[in-house]
Amino acid sequence: MAFEGSRITRSVTRVSGFRDPEFDYQLLRAMGAADYGGSSVGECLAAAGMITDGDTASWVSAFCNLAARVEQRARSCFDAGHLVSARDHYLRASTYHRTAEYYAEADPDVLAECGRRSRACFEAAAALFDPPVEPLSIPFENGFLPGYLVRPRAGTAPRGRPLGTLVALGGFDSGSEEMYFQLGAAGAARGWQVVVFDGPGQTGCIRRNPTMTYRPDYEAPIGAVLDDVESRRGADDGFVALAGMSIGSYFATRAAAHDRRVAALVADSPLTDLSRYFEAFLGPEVFRMHRDIRPEDVAGIPEDLLPAQMLWGIAAVCRRFGVGSLQQWKAHLRAYRLDSELSAVSCPALSLVGEREGDEVLRQADEFAAGVAGPVTTCRFSVDDGADAHCQANNLRLAAQVVYDWLDDLVART
Repeated sequence: MAFEGSRITRSVTRVSGFRDPEFDYQLLRAMGAADYGGSSVGECLAAAGMITDGDTASWVSAFCNLAARVEQRARSCFDAGHLVSARDHYLRASTYHRTAEYYAEADPDVLAECGRRSRACFEAAAALFDPPVEPLSIPFENGFLPGYLVRPRAGTAPRGRPLGTLVALGGFDSGSEEMYFQLGAAGAARGWQVVVFDGPGQTGCIRRNPTMTYRPDYEAPIGAVLDDVESRRGADDGFVALAGMSIGSYFATRAAAHDRRVAALVADSPLTDLSRYFEAFLGPEVFRMHRDIRPEDVAGIPEDLLPAQMLWGIAAVCRRFGVGSLQQWKAHLRAYRLDSELSAVSCPALSLVGEREGDEVLRQADEFAAGVAGPVTTCRFSVDDGADAHCQANNLRLAAQVVYDWLDDLVART
């Protein structure tokens, strides 16, 4: 309630997002991590107040500055022996560095520093958990896949052993640190062991292995992660489930089709054709343009001639998919389609999707449910649920409840 003439101000912070829909989603994504300690709504809104709508440089500056302030608080708390406070600050700083990294493609030095600081802050926090969250380096081909092992908290696992192991990977620009907030923390609280990792092309992997780019046969890197999980498990450690978020759902589905060690599959949101998905995401005018464009062709073009987000997108997709131009990328995407793989998935599957994610995403979710051979459970989140955003970025707790209750029920039956 506001009173005319009042001289008291409840808050100068205003809950307002951006006209730019992608900016708005990325802000929502950062704020959503607050569910498990990965951000603060107040800090995110304070940063948003420093950003010019649609200006990627101001976005990077605002979140870099916020990350630096929160990281400094973490160090001060750690030095003073306040370890819980230090851990909490480090977790939020990790998210803010990653949020700045999202739009930092224009400056490779800033991009690298944001990524380095995001992981360093998370690793500092990881060591302060009980039990500690263990950093992983899983050998694969000529490099390694980074990730984390999140163990159940004391007293949460029946008979002192995990209910099972959930292996989880994110999407195009997600990383294993963010996946901790998406599924890691929630699983550990429920007695599950959770392995989150970055595969080729994903944020954490490409930071350290620049030549490890996206590849259609993602069952190969996921197989390496499953090998590592298998080497750590006891005979009665339960079954292994696999979860993929966004385009990670495409990769997870491929792995479930090729690897019988996957006893359950979570797809959020289920994607069956990445070419169609990216065409819908970018819009047909952009996706179908005939002129070939390389990142170096558009570097430095003023924003009134080419939007900053377009500049960012061209650089991001070419770097992550290991191609030189937009036309090469579009041709490359034709290999990222699930055909016979869908019918080869025989394990139980859970499909999660937000009702407002767009016609193409909903269409592919339906194709997934119809094509998978095993039993499929579908959960479609509504606006009223406050979870309609892509990968339920606006309600991680509700999504985690659906995922882990489904997995718990599978354990009870098997």
